[in-house]
Amino acid sequence: MKDNIYKLLVFLLILCSASNVKANNASKNKKKPNIIFLLADDLIYNGLGYLGDNDFKTPNLDKLATQGITFTKAYNTTAICMASRAQYMTGLYEFSTGCNFTHGNLNYETWEQSYPHLLKQNGYTTGFAGKFGFHVDEANGKKGSSATVKPSFDWWCGWMGQGSYEMLKNKEAVEYHKTHEGEEEHTTYALGKMGAEFVSTHAKTDKPFCLSISFKAPHTPYAIDPRYEQLYAETEFNKPGNFGEGDQLSKNAQSGRPFSKGKTWMKDFQGTMSKYHTMVHGMDVAIGMIISELEEQGIAENTIIIFTSDNGHFNGSKSMGGKLYAYEEGSRAPLIVYNPMLPKNKRIQTIDALSGNIDLAPTILDLAKVDIPEHYQGKSLVPVIEGKKKDIHESLMLINVWGIRSSQSLGIVTKDWKYIYWMYGAEGFETTEELFDLNNDVLEQNNLINNKSAQAKLLEMQNIYDIWLNTWSDKMVNGNGYPKYVKLGDRNISFESHPWDMVKSMYPDQDKVKNKAAKKNKKQKKPKNNN
Repeated sequence: MKDNIYKLLVFLLILCSASNVKANNASKNKKKPNIIFLLADDLIYNGLGYLGDNDFKTPNLDKLATQGITFTKAYNTTAICMASRAQYMTGLYEFSTGCNFTHGNLNYETWEQSYPHLLKQNGYTTGFAGKFGFHVDEANGKKGSSATVKPSFDWWCGWMGQGSYEMLKNKEAVEYHKTHEGEEEHTTYALGKMGAEFVSTHAKTDKPFCLSISFKAPHTPYAIDPRYEQLYAETEFNKPGNFGEGDQLSKNAQSGRPFSKGKTWMKDFQGTMSKYHTMVHGMDVAIGMIISELEEQGIAENTIIIFTSDNGHFNGSKSMGGKLYAYEEGSRAPLIVYNPMLPKNKRIQTIDALSGNIDLAPTILDLAKVDIPEHYQGKSLVPVIEGKKKDIHESLMLINVWGIRSSQSLGIVTKDWKYIYWMYGAEGFETTEELFDLNNDVLEQNNLINNKSAQAKLLEMQNIYDIWLNTWSDKMVNGNGYPKYVKLGDRNISFESHPWDMVKSMYPDQDKVKNKAAKKNKKQKKPKNNN
């Protein structure tokens, strides 16, 4: 009898202990914030209405900016979607992810240290919707698919590649097809609906959530949502101060993709701007749908919202379109952190600390009170937001090792200065250096490389550049085409001394592209047989 009573007491103690642990864990989780990370595609750093440069209609993002924290010097360390999106997830530079077009995919071991994967392991409900933008290789090294990354998410409404602006064509977006089978919808609007549905479903659970939505907008093609077709019909947009100055660029810069994409902006600036910013407005509406649902569910005060873009966009600046380059319009992005849980004196700020896309993964983990991996190259923005640090970076590296050989470059940016090294010097091109005083020349119209009064600053920036190239050598992946840039990027090695095989591999498909173009031209020039 006594033994039975003793066993019963032990059982009750264990039960109570387990209940207390569960209650404590639930209580602990409830104290953690929900986090929503919103990523635009190709949004220029000054492309939102709150900046006042143009009559841009972005009321929801403007409200987040004016009631939150804006970072004025936020850069994408690689200004192209595949590479940049991998960096946002992993907190690493491109030379450490090994991930970019013509280079390779992210390996699975690196993915296991991404912020979504770590958050799920630490008690968060994780969701993803939209354009994932890169692939993660399987553990065995084979190219992965959405199935490779879906285990890191509790809720999946994404796709790996560019996707379509017709949501029904995004076949990998599981949750949309599950709840909206056969429903035609513009993809941007659909992402707003799906984000709101995620919030509605997960608002009242014990677990905090992290929802990441990566928009396709305003990336080309400019597929306007019919809802907003006449939005900017009567608007006259201001041209940037360096509009149409392409003839002042180096021959290297003129040879690349941004310059060719600029032709549309040169031909019809007003029409192209109208389409571009109508796409941005559609994204703003979608974001407003998510914010409204947060308020409806009563969790807005416990939800942090972060908004930025995977790269910038030239929009006619320097006669260019697209992105890629280290110039401000290509590499800078808007960055807004809305955190209603901060003390009132910290909630609204404008911060000029240098920051990069590599900083968002550690920032999200820090906000969630999850340990930041030691190998991360980015740093949390939280100490800057809280006023504990003024700066977290003295400089950032700006990388473009994708695209035709002549347009590849490496750059360094500090809060005040920028140095760019165009590393190709064959076939009529020359290795070219550029130095810009960003405080006095934000449009980068005055290259100070030969200015006598700037020579001390030039030496300083060149020294920082050399240090970064050593970091590249120490931290790079051993493959995917990155080791050769330790030499190609070395400004102290003459370009002529590089073996042609190494130079040629700066863009592996270039000869193939040239041969294809030559065949096409030959076919077009072939005289017609009129007999």
